[in-house]
Amino acid sequence: MVAFPHILWQIRAELLRVLNEYRIYWFDYFAGMVVDVSFFVTLILGIQAVARAPDLDVSGPLLMYAAYGIVSSLLQLVAKDTYLEASRGTLEHLALARGGLVQQALLRALANILFLTLHLGLLVGILALIFRIPLHPMVWFPLPFLALLLASLGFSFLMGAMALLFRRVSSTFVIVQFLFAPYFFILLEWKPFMAYLPFAPGAHLLRQGLTGGSFDPLLFLLALSQGVALASAGLWAFARIYAMARRQGIFGRY
Repeated sequence: MVAFPHILWQIRAELLRVLNEYRIYWFDYFAGMVVDVSFFVTLILGIQAVARAPDLDVSGPLLMYAAYGIVSSLLQLVAKDTYLEASRGTLEHLALARGGLVQQALLRALANILFLTLHLGLLVGILALIFRIPLHPMVWFPLPFLALLLASLGFSFLMGAMALLFRRVSSTFVIVQFLFAPYFFILLEWKPFMAYLPFAPGAHLLRQGLTGGSFDPLLFLLALSQGVALASAGLWAFARIYAMARRQGIFGRY
């Protein structure tokens, strides 16, 4: 009962931190928005040229691109933040926060997820207005989105554990990014073997929800189970590697 208000204060602090980053580094975020818009314009023109259909409905690719942007950014979130804090010499200070490094990293990740979702939601709105793209997502699409967020968060903590051990893992992230991209843009038809692939059930169900498909309760339970399992494994691995680094005296030595 005593710790709960402190968690609220920590969440508030993390939200203010991210908000200040957007305020201070607004030009960089604006440039990133321009890059995203330019990339998707190129993607739209490419799809229309290949399909030879200037009036082709691109609402599905637009929404899946936004979903992939959230997942892709989230995968490297904890590892990137760990490396940046270590480079600044503040990683050990962060570990002294109430609840320890694992809790602080989790609260920081949740704050970043909120602002990242708002950022990409604004991007989708801008593109939809520019190209007059009708958006017709199903009302249940947040369910597979939540399952994907859990899976992404868990994988992010797994990469964060690697960052504690190997310092820089940016090249590993590039490999992971390319491995998961087909789930959102290529594997359009569901196959039974895809049930065993991480992220695949959630990505497929999210595609159905964003493009007017039907809801499959069993597939959602599978995606949610994957998300919970990956989130649990990621938090456990991050806590274990953090404890090992502290015992061996290598924590913060980047």
